[in-house]
Amino acid sequence: MPTWNELFTDELYVNRIPESEVNHFVDVLEMLFSERPLRLWDVCCGGGRHTIAMAQRGHKVYASDNAPNAIRLTQEWISSLNLEVYLELADMTVCPWPEMGFHGAISWDSLYHNTLDNMKKAVSEIHRHLLPGGLFMCTLMSTKSDSFVWGCGQQVEPRTFILEDSADAGVPHHFCDESEVRELFRDWEYLSLAEQVITYLERGKNFLDYNPFPFTKWGVLVRKIS
Repeated sequence: MPTWNELFTDELYVNRIPESEVNHFVDVLEMLFSERPLRLWDVCCGGGRHTIAMAQRGHKVYASDNAPNAIRLTQEWISSLNLEVYLELADMTVCPWPEMGFHGAISWDSLYHNTLDNMKKAVSEIHRHLLPGGLFMCTLMSTKSDSFVWGCGQQVEPRTFILEDSADAGVPHHFCDESEVRELFRDWEYLSLAEQVITYLERGKNFLDYNPFPFTKWGVLVRKIS
């Protein structure tokens, strides 16, 4: 089974197209804060698609990931576009810029790749480094997800599994129900909490290798209130 770092050696695994929700997230931040440029943190930046998208809008972007290959890919892309981005190798539970205050932070399809305890640590660290009124947007896997309902592989703690039949087999996946999401963000103000439900009635052999549709997941947009 590949490690998280090894996944980023395969160009097919690196998505180059940013999610539209991230651009809208920056739109909202630009309405909320008059300061320019905004300081934005891409937590677990992966191959850099959202880091690049935010930097191209003229903002000061900080990006971190615990996979050296992810940092390398992001740096190569940044260099090819002559953009300036602050990149650091770091676990999601640690902000590598200890004195920095951010207007916004994102963690797209990444926060749930951990144990629940480490997810709590990551959310707390993000909260600590946001400015008052700053926003955090993330996605989380739902317990209604196909992978959870149909069988997830090896369980390492309640609702945390090492998947066995996907491209990221060997990587932890934690699945949340609504009560757990609300507990995770109990110190925040909710601006939006949405469960995007997709139910698979049929799936073929090696389904996870070619499935073009997103898994059932939570979309979370929260604001730091203190």
